[in-house]
Amino acid sequence: MSDEDVLVSFEPSAVRSQRRVAFVVASTAYGLYRLTSKIKVDNAEILPPRTPRIQRLRGMPANQGGGAIIAAYHASHLDPILVGLALWRNGHLPHFLAKSGLFSGALGAVLRGLGQIPVLRSSTQAGDSLEYAKEALAKGECVVIYPEGTLTKDTELWPQHFKTGTARLALETGAPIIPAAHWGLQEIFPQGAKVPKFRPLRHTSVVRFGDPIDYEDLWAHREEKKSKTVLTHRLTNTIAAMVGELSNRELPERFHNEEVGE
Repeated sequence: MSDEDVLVSFEPSAVRSQRRVAFVVASTAYGLYRLTSKIKVDNAEILPPRTPRIQRLRGMPANQGGGAIIAAYHASHLDPILVGLALWRNGHLPHFLAKSGLFSGALGAVLRGLGQIPVLRSSTQAGDSLEYAKEALAKGECVVIYPEGTLTKDTELWPQHFKTGTARLALETGAPIIPAAHWGLQEIFPQGAKVPKFRPLRHTSVVRFGDPIDYEDLWAHREEKKSKTVLTHRLTNTIAAMVGELSNRELPERFHNEEVGE
């Protein structure tokens, strides 16, 4: 790919520029978000590079850059702001995956300025749709992925069908997958609502990060489709359990199932 075709860069100078833009955007977003809710972040110490627990798995390639995949629960149009602020306020510039078609015009300029990651989908670029995500991880950045690819449609807000893209990215890079769940947004911005409720003093939205998903046992067979399926199932159950803990609800039986193959 030639320099003029590059949509976003993760070289140090580019990331410094992205952080300057993010400072302005995050400051504004935080001020607006606080009109609706307070923010509480659990287990921020799990995020790299602040904890030695995030290490490469035995027999896997060294994650030299220290980057991490943040696999986030997606239940509200506001949760990218909530998760993004949770990362930013703990020293990490969040790089969300977005459709490459959005990286044009004024919106594209903003997304590039913030270092967001295009997912390549056109036939001329189909060789590696996660090319930019891999580059960001190699440079030590936090890549945020919504494994479902869309908002959950479950009426009780449990996670639904996770796609295998998150597992594929991990199994191709050796990067840790840090699960992220949240709770509280359903009270200030219920499904179907057009305007959030304003409860700046009475309401708290919680974001919780979990220990990295262990997939050492899958590494030797990482090129097999079954490994992606098993890791995706493992991630689904983990995030569902975190949502259950945050919401003080019993986990549905479907999330207690043993891992399956094909």
